[in-house]
Amino acid sequence: MQPDYLMTGNTGTMNTPEELLQAYTSLFLFLGGAVSMSPGESGLPHLCDSGMLRNLPVGSTNSHFDAASRLLRSPCPFKQHCHLAVGDNYRSLLAGSENAEAYPAASHWIRTGVSVEVHLGELARLYSRYGYSRAEDDGLSADHLGIQLLFTNLMIEKYLTEDDLEIRAMIGRDLLDFISNELLSWLPRWAEAVSGNSKTKCYTGISGLIVGGLEDVRDIVRRQKLGL
Repeated sequence: MQPDYLMTGNTGTMNTPEELLQAYTSLFLFLGGAVSMSPGESGLPHLCDSGMLRNLPVGSTNSHFDAASRLLRSPCPFKQHCHLAVGDNYRSLLAGSENAEAYPAASHWIRTGVSVEVHLGELARLYSRYGYSRAEDDGLSADHLGIQLLFTNLMIEKYLTEDDLEIRAMIGRDLLDFISNELLSWLPRWAEAVSGNSKTKCYTGISGLIVGGLEDVRDIVRRQKLGL
């Protein structure tokens, strides 16, 4: 049984865990682009200031997700000003690893005593094991949120399409470990920094959707593993 607080946003009806996970891959693809690309490349200002982000592919009452989706529903009354503000916000929050107030990469938030090089090496080995290849000229490190959300999508797709139950269970364990021990070890603090430094509702909402969406995927897979 799927969590009773989840449904795909375009139907208003309950869905299977598989349909919900697939819907989240669409959402993560968009969210990964929103934190990796400039607003002009991602089209984020138009989506935010028009209120179009009310039409998300999945709905949830997860506290982070619900607060973020409510924040993004209303359009901005001053379109040109909002476009400029989102661009300025991207540059101050997310662009440039040295000066950004909330650079979206794990190495800027995790302090475990493990060096950045060791952490990146562990990620590279995990990515390689799942056949995840990144374009070397994308300019993003292996621990960048945009890269990690794409890898999460890859793992979800493999989890959904694997017929061998033992292999599927292994993928599920790896997916849970990656979300719980990698992503959610730093993303809540990152989202707080985004919210505290954001001058627009746009990136505050995006950060909330990311944290809430990952928590939901974690809960769906956990319930499937328990056979509920």
